[in-house]
Amino acid sequence: MESNIIASNSFCWADVDWTALHRLRGRFLRFDAEGASPDEADSQPDRSDYWTSENDLASYDFTFAERIGWKWDTVLAELKMRGWTPPAGTVLDWGCGTGVAGRRVAQAWPDAIRELILWDRSGRARQFAVRRAQAVFPGLAVRTADIVPDLLVISHVLNELSPGSLRRLIDLAQQAQAVLWVEPGASVVSRKLIAVRESLLGPFRAVAPCTHAHKCGMLAIGNERHWCHHFAKIPGHVHTDPGWGRFSSMLQIDLSTLPFSFLVLDRRTAMASEEREASRIIGRARYYKGYAKVLSCQADGVREFSLSKRDAPELFKEMKKSPGSLYQWEREGEKIRSGARLF
Repeated sequence: MESNIIASNSFCWADVDWTALHRLRGRFLRFDAEGASPDEADSQPDRSDYWTSENDLASYDFTFAERIGWKWDTVLAELKMRGWTPPAGTVLDWGCGTGVAGRRVAQAWPDAIRELILWDRSGRARQFAVRRAQAVFPGLAVRTADIVPDLLVISHVLNELSPGSLRRLIDLAQQAQAVLWVEPGASVVSRKLIAVRESLLGPFRAVAPCTHAHKCGMLAIGNERHWCHHFAKIPGHVHTDPGWGRFSSMLQIDLSTLPFSFLVLDRRTAMASEEREASRIIGRARYYKGYAKVLSCQADGVREFSLSKRDAPELFKEMKKSPGSLYQWEREGEKIRSGARLF
């Protein structure tokens, strides 16, 4: 019965197992706080399969995974806007869980994805992810395996990986043509992802969020309190949907904000060109009476700039109404005199 529900894509709010979601959320919070234990260098910190049933997976896929999907939607929209396309061929969604990341990528570039490979240490999760992908993309080749892909997709795994597991994942990434990696927007996770970036630069060029191929500016002295994070665009219907309202109330989750960290790497020179004049806002601009401050990342480092409403009223208005990520600033020292939004 459960498999039929999944295959027919008819799962709805009435089917959600709220007890399972509470249990899973408790586990996520524990790993967000603790991460992998140092004494588990060659294994994953939690060997047990926390998916106890297919309904666990379906309830998660319908709620928590959908929120992860909004993060992926934000990242993929930027990449498409900037003209980036993945290498044609196989996609491996590594540590796939219910497979939401792989599905979002396949949906974004249907002509480039020839085969979707799904891998997770949980056999139950692997089979669920395959069935969901087959239901959504009946014409796409979908299977489960642990192989070297053309495009490696990774989502929300860093808090569950021991140092040994992370090293093996980085080894796998080094063999792919491109890497898309999305994680929660917490400081400790962001710092781990920065370390991954530094270890892979060389054969790879950074595509996003970085606008340059230099050492990450967050690693500079004085930036220890900062971390590289951004905010997903949340679909408008979520705020009026009673199902999402119940989800927010029961699980104490703020639906108005969804921070994440991400990393896009590509070894193809043509697809990983530097945007030398671009700056990326880290987090969000902070607004005060008559001016704003932004933490901005560009080729010359991560620095805090101020923008006066008097100096650039249109830019100030646009940033406040429709906050973007990529800008071209005209600066005078630490002051932004004018600018243009790129994305």
